[in-house]
Amino acid sequence: MNRDRTGHALRVVHLEELQWLPRHARGDADAFPALMDAYRAPVWNYLARCGVSLQLREDLFQDIFLKIHTSAASYRAAWPLRPWVFTIAANTLRNHVRDRQRYRQFFAPDELPDPPDPKPKADESAVIAETKAWVDKAIMQLPFSQREVLVLVTLESLPLKEVAAILKVSQNTVKTRLRRARLKLADMLAAHEAAGQSHGGSDD
Repeated sequence: MNRDRTGHALRVVHLEELQWLPRHARGDADAFPALMDAYRAPVWNYLARCGVSLQLREDLFQDIFLKIHTSAASYRAAWPLRPWVFTIAANTLRNHVRDRQRYRQFFAPDELPDPPDPKPKADESAVIAETKAWVDKAIMQLPFSQREVLVLVTLESLPLKEVAAILKVSQNTVKTRLRRARLKLADMLAAHEAAGQSHGGSDD
């Protein structure tokens, strides 16, 4: 397997996906549905994990894919598609965050992303659901600049270099925001576990 200079495995890029937008720009009716099938869940989950309310998420989701559609002619098949798509998604999301009139309705701390498809065993369901709910709420308490980096790097598995290009910041800035996000989550987890132990009492 090919590896970059840091030793991390390079993501395998499917050659077919690099042709979706050029084919779409040429009028191929099958190309854009194929792209949407591949990126519907990642884009939706990205918006959900960044704390976008369900109503606004639907609007942003449509806006993102409309922009992908209208920008198809500017895409070049030599470019990796995933960071190109997430650049549009991140820019669309950030523009809404900067709109102060929408800021209050933008965040929905009590609303959790859709659960994953795989079904856990019955005896594990309660623990998994409780942990997932806590993690989702904890992520939504992070500053937005840290949250978007954490989502792109940790949940979408994008390399730091690509995230820096998507967000138009330096790679060191991405590293700093990611480190602060992880430290903040670690602090919140420690406090959460300490509170659970204090309320749980002792079995002795």
